[in-house]
Amino acid sequence: MTLGKRDLAPHNELSRKSQCLLSSRQSMADRLLKYIIPMLTLFSLVAYSMPYLRIDIGTKSVELSALMIVIANIRVSVEYLLVFPVLFRAIIIISPLLMISACIVSFFLKKHIIASILSISALMCQIIASLYSSEIAKSLVANGIGRPEVSMKYGWFVFIFLTVVLSLSVLAQEGLEKAAEQVFQFTALVSVGIVVIMTVYMFAYGTPAIAEIGLIDFLLGKEWRPTAGEPEFGILYMILATIFGCVGAIAIGVPVGLFTAVFLAEVAPKKLGDVIRPAVDLLAGIPSVIYGFIGMKILVPVIRELSIRFGINTTGSGLAAVIIVLAVMILPTIIRVTETTLRSVPRSYTEAALALGNTKISTIFSIQIPAARSGILAGVILGVGRAIGETMAVIMVAGNIVKFPTLFSSVRPMTAGIAFEMGYAEAGLHRQSLFGIGLVLFVFIMIVNVSFSYISKKGGFTGEN
Repeated sequence: MTLGKRDLAPHNELSRKSQCLLSSRQSMADRLLKYIIPMLTLFSLVAYSMPYLRIDIGTKSVELSALMIVIANIRVSVEYLLVFPVLFRAIIIISPLLMISACIVSFFLKKHIIASILSISALMCQIIASLYSSEIAKSLVANGIGRPEVSMKYGWFVFIFLTVVLSLSVLAQEGLEKAAEQVFQFTALVSVGIVVIMTVYMFAYGTPAIAEIGLIDFLLGKEWRPTAGEPEFGILYMILATIFGCVGAIAIGVPVGLFTAVFLAEVAPKKLGDVIRPAVDLLAGIPSVIYGFIGMKILVPVIRELSIRFGINTTGSGLAAVIIVLAVMILPTIIRVTETTLRSVPRSYTEAALALGNTKISTIFSIQIPAARSGILAGVILGVGRAIGETMAVIMVAGNIVKFPTLFSSVRPMTAGIAFEMGYAEAGLHRQSLFGIGLVLFVFIMIVNVSFSYISKKGGFTGEN
């Protein structure tokens, strides 16, 4: 049965009316948004006259608007006149200019994506401005002004809220589909931007100390005495402790993780696998401080007692405890990545090997593991990344003494060195050298991530079983 033009006429008429209704609603929304954007910009300027920053010094408190911060210095005591950092003032000035630019670009030029980027830039400026509160407090403390507390007030929060609403309103004028695409693109750029900012920050704060100490003396120096009369800043033993700890953890964790993944992927009955997998996932979710606590209360005493029986004088805290704790912590990563990779090996490979007379275990080791080696290596590299960057658990079991690392001696890896001394390191070369350690550690992590990306591109099977 076919429908004639007369039969389709009512449907076409209904479709045209629906389109007209949607079009009128869209145009109404566009007109509304068109006038909301200038209003939001105006309100954001008004927010600059609201209390923006608060300084508490004992019983005395001072609330400042953004305009006051830009145009005036504040006398917080008879002896001290607070001069705000030039960059802090510049950021406060740039933010409303970006908002005004966003309004002009959207209202007159109809470049909504550019306007959205400008408003988001204003938002980022305000977030950066909030970070200066700690710098202002440090400046006050350095000039003997008690224990000041510096915090952002509701004027700052109002401005943040208005920038977010303005960004969304501008994007809404592009339509849902285009707006969604731009949001996805922006979030991807934010991820890349965070990496770039972290890289620039680490090199900016880490290289001055390395340049002053000397690259060779810093990396290959054997003495770490930052508070001595003649301070020395050699981190060779910290680097070796980090490397030895990671290598030892891999030597234990990789075989255990590989065999566990093979068992889950190819050997384990379904019911048993359903029990083991949640347990492995639970290992990944346990906080590192719990690993450190268990290592300190159970593992360290066991190592100490066993060492004494073999005539080795040790406290139990040291490289051996670090290796065992890190080996357990990297297991979930290796197991899950390896199991997924083994399951992605084409089933035809296994069936062909079995048809030629290989046993199941022989097929696993001669066919499946070699075929999945790229994914297995990727899991190992991810495990190395976690082992290098682990801090809390390592601090609790390492012993935290800078010396040549042996299996039962106390050690201090780089992460532990940063966390252990950052709290009391005074401003100057000592604190800068900790940033230098962070830079070396950051380079290690970047090398691991680049290796992971390279190996991921090299292979692994994605075919269906």
